[in-house]
Amino acid sequence: MSTTPPPEGAAGPPTSDDRDTSEVIASLLVHGQGLIKTEIELAKLEIKRIVTEKAIAVGLVVFGAVLGLFILAFVGVTGANALMLVVEPWLAWLIVTGVYILVAVILLLVAVRLFKRPVVPEHTKAELETTRTWASEQVGR
Repeated sequence: MSTTPPPEGAAGPPTSDDRDTSEVIASLLVHGQGLIKTEIELAKLEIKRIVTEKAIAVGLVVFGAVLGLFILAFVGVTGANALMLVVEPWLAWLIVTGVYILVAVILLLVAVRLFKRPVVPEHTKAELETTRTWASEQVGR
C-alpha cells in the first residue's frame, strides 16, 4: 500500500486548520467579499436577462397591435362589404365590430399572460442558498 500524500489542490478528507482565529476571520472576510461581488454580478446578469425578455415581449405586443390594426381594417372592410350582400349594411358593420372586439380580447389575454410570468432570479436565489449552506458549514467546523 502506498502512503504518498495526495497532490496539492486535490480533494481529500477534511483536515484540521492550524491557523489562528484572527487568520481564519481575515481569510473569511477576504474570500467573503469576493464571493459577495460574484453573487452581485450573477444577480445583475440575471436581472438583465429578465428585463431583456420583458422588453422583447412589450415590443412584440406593440408590433402585433399595430399590424393587427391594419389587418383588421382591411378584413373588416372586406367582410362588411361581403356581408352587405346578405344582410342590411348596419348589421354587417355590427358583425364586423363584434369580430374586432373578439380579436382584441384574445391579443390582450396573451399579453397579460406574458406579463404575469414570474420575475424571480432563480439562479441567484439558488447560488445564495448554496453559499449560505457552505458558510454555515464552514463556521460550524
